[in-house]
Order: sequence, then structure tokens, then C-alpha cells
Amino acid sequence: MLSSTPSTRRGAAPTPPRPSHLPPQALDLEAAVLGAALLEADAQRTLLATLPDEQAFYLPSHQQVYLAIRDLVQAGQHADLLTVVAQLRHRGTLERTGGVAFVAGLTNKINSAAHLETHCRLLQEQHARRVVIRAGSELAARGYDDTRDPLQLLTDAQNQLSTLNRTLETRPGQTAAAAFDATFTQLAQAVLQKGLTGIPTGLTQLDGLTGGWQPGDLIILAARPAMGKTAALLHFARTAALNHGQHTSIFSLEMPTLQLMQRLVASEVPGYSNSDLRRGNLPGGPEQVAHIREQAQRLRTHGHRLHIDDTPGLSIQQLRAKCARLHAQHPLGLVLVDYIQLMRGDTKGNREQEIASISRGLKELAKELNAPVIALSQLSRDVEKRGGEKRPLLSDLRESGSIEQDADCIIFLWRGEYYKIAQYEDGTSTTDTILFDVAKHRNGATDEVVAACSMRRGTFQDLKNF
Repeated sequence: MLSSTPSTRRGAAPTPPRPSHLPPQALDLEAAVLGAALLEADAQRTLLATLPDEQAFYLPSHQQVYLAIRDLVQAGQHADLLTVVAQLRHRGTLERTGGVAFVAGLTNKINSAAHLETHCRLLQEQHARRVVIRAGSELAARGYDDTRDPLQLLTDAQNQLSTLNRTLETRPGQTAAAAFDATFTQLAQAVLQKGLTGIPTGLTQLDGLTGGWQPGDLIILAARPAMGKTAALLHFARTAALNHGQHTSIFSLEMPTLQLMQRLVASEVPGYSNSDLRRGNLPGGPEQVAHIREQAQRLRTHGHRLHIDDTPGLSIQQLRAKCARLHAQHPLGLVLVDYIQLMRGDTKGNREQEIASISRGLKELAKELNAPVIALSQLSRDVEKRGGEKRPLLSDLRESGSIEQDADCIIFLWRGEYYKIAQYEDGTSTTDTILFDVAKHRNGATDEVVAACSMRRGTFQDLKNF
């Protein structure tokens, strides 16, 4: 006897079963909002602002009427019964829509546009349900196809759901009066926290300049090699996760997890450099390992808040999918990426276009999570060709246009000691120091902050405490 279960023969992708009932819809509401739009110009503006796509309507005839109204309004013309009928005739869809009688009948469905925005929101909800059902059916069909990679299927599913969320989420605007109380609540909180409104950086002067890493911001840390980019990234991760209890995720496209862990251990345990731990250069021999393990216990007791992912060649969509999964488990307070130029973008073209899609995706990720995203970036070799102090400029960002545009904050890391420069302009020694040059700050001032650092251990602290 033949089995009634779906075939899973290699290469055969069965069609998912059709639903036994009609998709979610509200035809009376569809007719009502279109009728209101045919009667009042204000209703047309509300309709197009709230429902920017004809797919919000289930009935094809309603979709055609919506498109005719949209075309007229976008052309600066008045949309009413006569002009919409003429536009449908011009588009060649009048008879398919139902003719003049159908369009005229829409105006009988509503007496006024008093509740039009509410009706549009309800249509938006029905549209969202239809989209989710359709996406679920498509994903189910792919799941039955055993020629597809399961991990790629999961990534595709998460990407599609993230795209749906961005597509379907529309937020109504607010008046200044409605946002007034929330603004002063935020201001009062900032005063109580003495200006520290974001995730602490672990450096007092940098906190004073930025207010901490701000939710929704994309922060770019850029430098030439050997300036301490990865060490700074790990410092910010440790500060957020271990010192302030923030769930933090590091995506390392360059270093494997164990190398990063060695660096973290070195920064936790005084007296040992990253090189010592990597080579096993311990004076006490094997017995010393237990002592170091004890000193690094913070990484065990609080390390569950610090997630490390060393997937090589990560794409921006994979990154967003991974963050969405982590965020669903525990809201992420901080995301760090090492580094942009090793990522893969969505756009298949030249490298500049690909970098543009990556930087845009990182900014969208910060807004989706309402958390700061810190991404490392390489600088071009033009810095090394420059005379004098070889200080980086915004134009030194590789594929700089899109990164500079999307970033809320760009910080250059520079170590004068590396370039054999003995002092800063104010006479401060460059030995064991690093300069954080805030070159772009969308929501604040730009300035320079000098901090003490130990490149051997990967630690940073305020210069006055050094």
C-alpha cells in the first residue's frame, strides 16, 4: 500500500498542503477605507501613509483601486470617483476591477472617514497574518527538500522573519505634546546617572564624552594594525558583561574563540601577558595553571553573559539572524563585531557596494535590538604614507563613504609610542597610552581622550589612575 505521507525523495520538494479555510481578511473594511479615500483628500493621505503597499488589500479589485488612487496622488492630481475610474481605464484594469458600478459602490460603504486610521491598522494586521502564513508555507516546503542544507534553512528562515518584521512594522508618528513627558523622564534619568545614559565604556573621560555606548547607535572603532583594536573591543565587552551585567555578544571573524579567551584571561590575571599564556610560559609550571584559573573565575561566574561566536566569513544576514536568536533568549545590551572588512554583504557587486550593505545592516541591527553595536574597521595604507604623526582621518576609512554615513560615532585608535613619538602636544608621555580620537559623533561633541593601556595584557584604564 502506498504511503500517504509527503515524499522526501531527493530532489522532490512537495507542495505544502493548502489551508482548509480562507486567509485572514476584512473585505468590508477594505471597501470602507477605499470609499473614504474616494470621498476625502485627507483620507487619501491617511490611507497612503498607513498602508504603503497594495498587498494590504486581499481582494484583487481593491488592490487595483488602491493603485489608481496612489498613482493619481503621486502625480499631484485629485483622486475621486471620476478620476479613479479614468485611471483604471488608462491602466487597462477597469473591467477586471468590476467596472464603474463596483468603484461607485465603494462610496456607499462609509459615511465619513472618522475612524479611517483605526480601520487601516486593522487591515494592516490582517495583511501581517497573511504574510506570516505565506512565509510559513514557503519555509515548510523548503524543509521537505532534503537537498537543502539544514543550517542554511535556519538562517534563511530567521532572515525572512526579520525581513517580515521590518516590512510590517510601521509606527505612527507622535506629536511633540505626546512625547513631552517621556523626554523629561529621560532627562531626569540622565541627571540621576550623572550623564551616563548608555553602557559604560570603563573609561571615565570617554563616558563623559559619549554618555556611554548609546542604544541604537552604530559605533565604528577604526585603526591601522597593531593599534589595539581587538584589545579595546575585549575591554568594552568585559566592562559591559562582567562589570555591569549586560548580555554581550562578540562576533570574531578573525580570531578563534580560544585565542580570545586567552586574551580575556590575561586581562583578568595580573602579571601575565597574552603571549605568556599562549606559549605556556609560566614560572610555576603546571601548578601555576590552577592559580591562574582561580584568579580568572569571573569569566566562569559571570561569563554566561558574554557570548563569543567565531564563525568565519559571516554574512550580515547571518549576523542579524544570530543576534535575533540571542536577543530572544536574553535581551542583548551590546554587540561587537571584529571586523567589518571580513564580513560578507547582501549586495553582489563591487566591494564598496558590499561594504555599504554591511554598514547599513549593522545600523539596522542596532535599531532592531535597541542596543549599541560596536564594529571594528581597518584603515587604508594612506595613513602610513602620511608624514608626521600619521594620525588617521575619516577619509582613511576603507570604502569610507557608507561607513561614515551610517555610523553614529567613529573613534580612531592611535598609539604615538608605536610611531616613536615620545609626547602628546600637552607634554604627556605616550608610553603605555592610547588615544581615542572621536572624529564623528552624531549626538555629541568630538574630542580626544588619552587612556593608559597595557598591550601585553590588553587592559585599559583612566590615565589618572595609572
